[in-house]
Amino acid sequence: MATETQPLLLRGGAFFESDARSFVQGDLLCAGGRIAALGEAEAPPGGRTLDCEGCYLIPGLIDCHVHITSAGDPAELSPGQRPPLPRRAWRAAEHARTTLTRGITTVRDLGAADRLNIDLAAAIAAGELAGPRILAAGMGITMSGGHGHGFIAREADGPDAVRRTVREELRAGATAIKLFASGGVLTPGVDPRSPAFTRAELQAGVEEATKAFRTVAAHAQSTEGIKNAVAAGVTSIEHGVWLDEEAIAMMLEAGTYLVPTLTAPDHIAQGGDAGIPQYAVEKGQAVLEDHIASYEAAVRAGVRLAMGTDQGTPLNRPGENAQEIVRMAAHGLSSAAALLAATAWAAELLGLGDEVGRLRVGQAADIVILAEDPLADISCLQRPESIVGVIRGGNVVGAPGTANTGGTA
Repeated sequence: MATETQPLLLRGGAFFESDARSFVQGDLLCAGGRIAALGEAEAPPGGRTLDCEGCYLIPGLIDCHVHITSAGDPAELSPGQRPPLPRRAWRAAEHARTTLTRGITTVRDLGAADRLNIDLAAAIAAGELAGPRILAAGMGITMSGGHGHGFIAREADGPDAVRRTVREELRAGATAIKLFASGGVLTPGVDPRSPAFTRAELQAGVEEATKAFRTVAAHAQSTEGIKNAVAAGVTSIEHGVWLDEEAIAMMLEAGTYLVPTLTAPDHIAQGGDAGIPQYAVEKGQAVLEDHIASYEAAVRAGVRLAMGTDQGTPLNRPGENAQEIVRMAAHGLSSAAALLAATAWAAELLGLGDEVGRLRVGQAADIVILAEDPLADISCLQRPESIVGVIRGGNVVGAPGTANTGGTA
């Protein structure tokens, strides 16, 4: 059950100022689950104080593309390898807890069998389970025989059918919508270079989602699929493997975000010995170089970016999400920009910019306490020993080294 949030003062640390892209020395006061003061503050009577001297405070990290109910086992997303629903539900609760304790306080889940992501999101929101805030797409929507069919997506053909299917996902409780605009790597017999839904089909889905104030993510790897999705008005392109100059120009004009998910094909391409199906390994290897080149071109052009891992794909495990931030920095972003892609920019993509993503008075008190400066070494975000503590809605949650933050004043 949810409990009343105790006032919490984080004293003496350095907090990340998103606009300045730098750290500022000072206290941070949490009250009522929100940031109440920055700079100099005193804990209210009955509040708790944590000594953060020498620590670095950043907003809770945001992953815009996960499949949190999946463990990232090599063949888990194949229908024949799927465990029974009760076992998946039990595992999903553990995945959520692990994700949270590694500093990821908000995620967008873009597809789960049986819409388990919607149920998991509801249980976390009700205080029944520990985990990140979840925007859940229920199941994705793909064309007949398209990428994702049979495990994380429903099939629909024609604008009217796509419209109806989006409405059904909304009725089921989806707080985001995912459409498939191209083929992909993990579905056998589907070429990632091929387009999927037509512009008319995509536009019908976008219209229904937008009416309900939901963001729309488009799985789009092929060049034509990307252009169809951007023209239809999707919020974000997921993957964006084969971007050309025209696609990038369209994204810039429309303000479309790119969620590159660099981690997913890297693991798949190099994971043949781990039991990943050979057809997937071969496709992963085929997309890897072009994927990185497209991402780097998008960075140079100034395309809007947000962090997403595609966690749940093979060897892409819960709690290891921060490796994507490191990859984004390794291929063109500064450390500060990569951190923004996983905080403020990600929040804006999800329509949560007034709620999370920055350390500002009035925002949710989602905070990660680090022992190292991520601007000096962004890779510290993926080291458990660097995470001193995690705060979600003003409550301290378990994390490696939490005890090091001191005690009650």
